[in-house]
Amino acid sequence: MNREFSRRGFLGGTGMAAAGMTAAGISVGGIPAAGQAAAEPVAPAEPVERSEGVTVLPSDPRYETLSQGFNQRWRSRPAYIRLVGGEADAVTALRSALDRGLRPTVRGGGHCYEGFVDNDQGVILDLSTLRGVRAATDKFGAATYAVEGGATIWDMYTGLFRRYGVTLPAGSCYSVGAGGHICGGGYGLLSRRHGLTVDHLVQVDVATVRGGTVEVTRANRADPEGSPERELFWAHTGGGGGSFGVVLRYHLAHALPKPPPRVWLSSVAWKWSELLRNPEDFRILLANFGAFFAAHSGPSETVYQGLFSILHLTHHSNGNVVLFSQWDEPDPAPLDAFLAEVEAGMRTKATVQTDQAGLLFLPYPDRRRQLPWLQATMTVNGSGANQRGKYKSAYHRTAFTPAQIDTWWTWLTKDVEGVDLTQTLVQIDSYGCRVNDRGPAETAAPQRDSVLKLQYQTYWTDPAQDAGHLAYLRGLYEDTYRTTGGIPEIGTDTDGAYVNYPDVDLGTTADRNPAYQRLYYKQNYTRLQHAKKTWDDQNVFHHAQSITLPS
Repeated sequence: MNREFSRRGFLGGTGMAAAGMTAAGISVGGIPAAGQAAAEPVAPAEPVERSEGVTVLPSDPRYETLSQGFNQRWRSRPAYIRLVGGEADAVTALRSALDRGLRPTVRGGGHCYEGFVDNDQGVILDLSTLRGVRAATDKFGAATYAVEGGATIWDMYTGLFRRYGVTLPAGSCYSVGAGGHICGGGYGLLSRRHGLTVDHLVQVDVATVRGGTVEVTRANRADPEGSPERELFWAHTGGGGGSFGVVLRYHLAHALPKPPPRVWLSSVAWKWSELLRNPEDFRILLANFGAFFAAHSGPSETVYQGLFSILHLTHHSNGNVVLFSQWDEPDPAPLDAFLAEVEAGMRTKATVQTDQAGLLFLPYPDRRRQLPWLQATMTVNGSGANQRGKYKSAYHRTAFTPAQIDTWWTWLTKDVEGVDLTQTLVQIDSYGCRVNDRGPAETAAPQRDSVLKLQYQTYWTDPAQDAGHLAYLRGLYEDTYRTTGGIPEIGTDTDGAYVNYPDVDLGTTADRNPAYQRLYYKQNYTRLQHAKKTWDDQNVFHHAQSITLPS
């Protein structure tokens, strides 16, 4: 049985965002045949890709693979798939889809948690061949690093580090696509020290359909305040994918952070067999963990900015509750102090976690080990096998309540006949510090005072277990937040949910006043709707939880 978990918590599947102006409204009909070079765009802001696009029809052996993303629950039958060959080819393919009356959806890494890219009888624009990471300039001539919309997180890490000695505080699931991860306000193991990915974004190059015209726009944070281009840029700083257009390229600030030369990694576990004999230890562990980060996650925190920790509350059938931590300073004493504080008062002793029963593990018989940063980053890759999955999320602004802890105990020790819950867990990520150094309206990502970020996950392979897994995770989630209507309501000890961990149980565009609009975007939703009206007034780019046009 495969027990490797996957935290693909980023909307890397869509690769969609918003667009704008400068490259002129290039409008061309028809799709270049396989092997035919696409036309070059007019007046590009940087060197143009000259690669070729390819159309994949249902008869092509690649079709079955390319019509399905990472989550095996979702499969579609598009009319065709276009492997986009560059900026001009994206414009050509988008224009052709619209000329044919076909709905376009866009895929970067393919990790969308819900079926937002699936597109029966439409067109999937696949950006996966556009994976460049290079030094560039934005439309004002300022030095940047450009990341193409089909690049993966691993492409970003290796390209930025090996060529330029810098990095981005992005995620730990490395096959996730930058196309969706960044525009959703992605985060990762360096975010407590360096903020969200969008805090380092300076420009997006996007193909949109505005007033029926397909064009490429370069929207920059230095565009005039209130201008359409500035609003388009802002919409990509947490507005999620799939609502505004096709993100072809992200420009990151030239002053990106330098990664630490070396980091300390720790992975320890508590055996469920022991916790079941000592239930109070489970409560102590959760109370200690929550209290620590409630006390050490403010924007003025100095000692523990360099600590990122993930607690995996697995279902008891998995065998272990696992705590993974990364510490980015040379002296490991604060890391040791943190681990001691988490364990304080427990009778159940932690063991060194060296196997794949936990999501992030260390193949070393050490409680902690120091490694070069890139080697450590390779070690903690959370991407796992393609399976069926369901996900939910929550931001927490305070330590956990006793009722929440008791709910997790009840559900994680519960068995369901005929449902294998071995790969079911509540994952708790540390959050805050520099993430909370910005106001909720500075970027479209509004959750800027939380201390913990939770992801509820379950994985399986047998379609016959779909209903059991969905019902279990829904029950666990709703019971955890029963005092606020079964959701992590904003303005309480919680602060909504994460757009890059989409969950259609929070409502869809077909519903009246769906909860996702409030839980993902809070007070920023109205402004996002106005950007939608400006840049996609025909609602070309839409899915079950996209930004809707204003009433």
